[in-house]
Amino acid sequence: MLFLLFWRFTEFGGPIHQRPVQDVAYAITRFIQRGGSFFSYYMVWQPKYGHLKELHRAIKMCVRALVSVDPIVTSLGSLQQAYVYTLETGDCASFLSNYDTKSAARVLFNNMHYNLPTWSISILPDCRNVVFNTAKVYIKRG
Repeated sequence: MLFLLFWRFTEFGGPIHQRPVQDVAYAITRFIQRGGSFFSYYMVWQPKYGHLKELHRAIKMCVRALVSVDPIVTSLGSLQQAYVYTLETGDCASFLSNYDTKSAARVLFNNMHYNLPTWSISILPDCRNVVFNTAKVYIKRG
């Protein structure tokens, strides 16, 4: 079991550390795709709250596969990988990663093309449809 904690203390009078929500979501998703199982937040506000809420919704859609099998990791390019969790029943969940910090990538996975933004991970709870990408922040209004 792996653990990941996300908090940073601010020194009195020191700089306030700002971590973009995309970076937090990327770190958590990378941790989960590699078998991580517990993480914690401290004092999360908008837009982080909404983005991380959507991340957790996507992860919950993959739970059966994530807790049942180890992933098969395959290369999709020089800086792109797929982590695929496949159950004997045929159920499947996958994470498509683009580790390139400068360029987006178009990859072929399961005979379909996917556009992966720079430094991001896409979650496919059925190994076909992207339900979440760490680099795309969706803010619900109203």
